[in-house]
Amino acid sequence: MKKYIIFILFLLPILAFSQTTLKGKIMYLEGKQHASLAGASLLWQGTQIGSITQENGDFQIPFKPEYQKLIVSYLGFKTDTLIVKNTDYLHHLLQESEELEEVIVKGKKKNLNTSYFGTHNIENLGEGELLKAACCNLSESFETNPSIDVSFTDAVTGTKQIQMLGLTSPYIQLTQENIPAVRGAAQAYGMSFIPGTWVSGIQITKGAGSVINGFESITGQINSELKKPETAERFFLNIYGSQNGRIEFNTDYNTKVSDKIYTGIYLHGNMRNTEVDENSDDFLDSPLGKQVNIMNRWKYQDNVKGWESSLILRYLDDHKQTGEVAFDPDIHKMTTAKWGSEIDTERFDAFFKLGRVFPDIPYQSFGFQAAYSLHNQESYFGLKEYNIKHQSFYSNALFQSILGNTYHMFKTGISFTYDNYSEHLTDYDFDRTDQSIGGFLNMILTMKKLLVSTLVFVQTIIIIGAFF
Repeated sequence: MKKYIIFILFLLPILAFSQTTLKGKIMYLEGKQHASLAGASLLWQGTQIGSITQENGDFQIPFKPEYQKLIVSYLGFKTDTLIVKNTDYLHHLLQESEELEEVIVKGKKKNLNTSYFGTHNIENLGEGELLKAACCNLSESFETNPSIDVSFTDAVTGTKQIQMLGLTSPYIQLTQENIPAVRGAAQAYGMSFIPGTWVSGIQITKGAGSVINGFESITGQINSELKKPETAERFFLNIYGSQNGRIEFNTDYNTKVSDKIYTGIYLHGNMRNTEVDENSDDFLDSPLGKQVNIMNRWKYQDNVKGWESSLILRYLDDHKQTGEVAFDPDIHKMTTAKWGSEIDTERFDAFFKLGRVFPDIPYQSFGFQAAYSLHNQESYFGLKEYNIKHQSFYSNALFQSILGNTYHMFKTGISFTYDNYSEHLTDYDFDRTDQSIGGFLNMILTMKKLLVSTLVFVQTIIIIGAFF
């Protein structure tokens, strides 16, 4: 009896797929040659059973003897009704219908919209949404967004922290074009290192993010898309000033080097040199400081062969001073006369992407991503000195394809992360190295495929348990 039960369980997945199917190809006449017609609809007359042709025009649809008329339709082609009596391979040619007059449909895309086609809850913020507030860096881009709360975690240094679903930014994965960026030593001030004029869009994922971008997304993921040299304006200039002494300068220049190569140079500088103390507590309301941020971006794109690559190089020099209004670093540094703090940060980033979409198989692609950063911060807070040097390297390789048809997609690959920290706190030194390597798999299956996969998994566990 035990052997019979095991044999029946083994046949369950096979029985799920044992239904007779009709296979064939739908094509149309392009000039004097036959061409495959992808996306054509097939439906048995009087039923709800249908199918859609794949990229190469192939299709398969359940068949029963009582099904007699198969309706084949596609926009722009005449609808045909075919008499089908058996499961012989069906090859049919659709004829184009008469051409209609041109119709232009225009629509305005909302600056804040939610994606309804993905499996994750993602909000998309466009450039228009960022114009609602005078945001000058990424940390100030969420002032008008209800999904994210922005608060000051340190009133003295002016450090801002974001919250999503009740948890603070260390639990939120912050990426730049789907590569982990604001992390490690840059966690506290990293969002102020990305100028708002460089950002072309922001995607906010609520809940656990995709494993493809790393395993650090617990409560959500915030991804910022930067301007692309092939689509951004050729020249951009922005100058900003406020009564509290904040001055900013932004300029971009994008050009086309050749038919396949684009490049852009982006420059950002800001300075605050006015001491503001509106509540008269003898402490600065906003830190004094200056920042220089330079980025050079390259893009290679070959639409014929499907190759695409991107390279980003960026250098940052940032200085902040805070504390009492009368604090003078040349006189009061590391003394008890006046309390003050200085934070000097120098950072270098390099991002590289390489990928290819197969021209003959557009649903199949592979890609490689790599990022390197060197973060060097020297600071003191009153009588305490804190310095940190953080070297980070991240890379992943991924492959995307389908399982049978485009309704069942998967992405798989491997990732590697390396972090080296060297910290100094007054009289103590702390050094450590973190490394992690692993594989990932992300699958999108229809309900039937998911049910069969679950049955296979369950029956495999039962069979293994039966033998032990």
